[in-house]
Amino acid sequence: MKARWLIGGILGVLLGQTATSQPKPLTGNGLQGDYYNGTNFEQKVFTRTDPQINFDWEWAGSPGPGLGHSYYSIRWTGKLYAPKTGVYLFTAKVDDGIRLWVGGKRVIDVWSLNDSKTFMGEIRLVAGRYYDLRVDFFNDRHGGSISLYWIPPTETLPAYVSRHLLFRPDYKPPRTRAMAARLAEKPESEKPKPRVIVIRETASPARATHDSAVAKAPVKTAERFENLKTGDKLVLNQVNFEQSEYRLLPESYAELDKLVRTMKQNPKLTIEISGHTDNVGDPRLNLALSENRARVIETYLVRNGVDQERIETRGYGGTRPVADNGTEAGRSKNRRVEFVVK
Repeated sequence: MKARWLIGGILGVLLGQTATSQPKPLTGNGLQGDYYNGTNFEQKVFTRTDPQINFDWEWAGSPGPGLGHSYYSIRWTGKLYAPKTGVYLFTAKVDDGIRLWVGGKRVIDVWSLNDSKTFMGEIRLVAGRYYDLRVDFFNDRHGGSISLYWIPPTETLPAYVSRHLLFRPDYKPPRTRAMAARLAEKPESEKPKPRVIVIRETASPARATHDSAVAKAPVKTAERFENLKTGDKLVLNQVNFEQSEYRLLPESYAELDKLVRTMKQNPKLTIEISGHTDNVGDPRLNLALSENRARVIETYLVRNGVDQERIETRGYGGTRPVADNGTEAGRSKNRRVEFVVK
């Protein structure tokens, strides 16, 4: 990947090709940051201009005077300029929650507790236009962190990014000397343990087999996707994700490729993709999971040539069951992704 951009200013901050290179500011004065006590913007403490969103308060310090090490929220607002037309990829590594809007459209929405996890979303932007940008962030107990990146549409994404919606932002802001000194004084038992994130960067045998099969597959539309009309609703029965995650499993590709062919053969067809869960667990997390799963399907279709304007996504969590949640068989049916013809 040739370039990544940290969110900030009008164009952001360009990072070089190596993980150790330092960011160099381009045009723009940054984003307005409104800082609050409380995890839901309860008490505004101060406002400042931040040149980029790339902060690590996990082990020491706080975001600023008047804020503690825990329980705060921040809202950044500004403008984002699109230098090229195409689909832009946004990635955020956060502890704890983030919401991102670009041009009034929600791109990332994970408003829950997370331990330095990476999330992402996509949106199509038009060259030469300025888009309103809003980022909401909150931190619960202990220190928080947030790094927000965007990737231009001219960059070629590795297969594991486009297929599994994974991205590893390997740029890490250095700790200050004061933070390093305080950390060195801690006994070994209190020092933070290294976090290990395993990401497959090479194509699996299943992925390679699938790519070969798609190249040779006939273009005949799947029978269950034929003669679709407004109001038709179909469950994507062969589309599966890792348990409690929104990472698409390889066995899902065949079903989604059939839907891709259907939409290409019917260029006026528009659909709404909806994600659903069972009623087990925190309803807020279930809602976020269902939304992210729907967006993963949207991304797959767009990456394979379907216009994003023809797709809408919704997440309903466990609010629309089709079976009894009292049994595992029923819960399994409720955990689904479906689409409706608009």
